Amino acid sequence: MEEFASFLSSDIGLGGILGTVILLIIFGGLVPWRQHRAALAEKDKQLDEFRQDKLAQRQIIDEQANQISLLIPKIELSVHIADAFKKFGAGEGP
Repeated sequence: MEEFASFLSSDIGLGGILGTVILLIIFGGLVPWRQHRAALAEKDKQLDEFRQDKLAQRQIIDEQANQISLLIPKIELSVHIADAFKKFGAGEGP
C-alpha cells in the first residue's frame, strides 16, 4: 500500500490527488456514507409508497369488478323488460 501511495503522491502530487477527489465527489464518484444511506432510505420509502399505491389500485379494481359482476344480471333483466315493453307497444303482446 505504501508503494501505491508514494507512486500517486510522487507522480500526481498532493494537489492532483485532492483535485481528483474533489472531482470524484462533484460527479458522484465518491459519496459520503451518510448521504448514501439517506438516499437509500428515501428510495426505500418511495418503493413502499409505490407498493401501497399499487395495492390500493388493485383493491379498487377488484371492487369495480365485483360491482360489475353484480350489475350484469340486473342489466340483462332491464334489457328483457325493455324488449317486452317494445313488443307490447308494437301490439305483439305476450
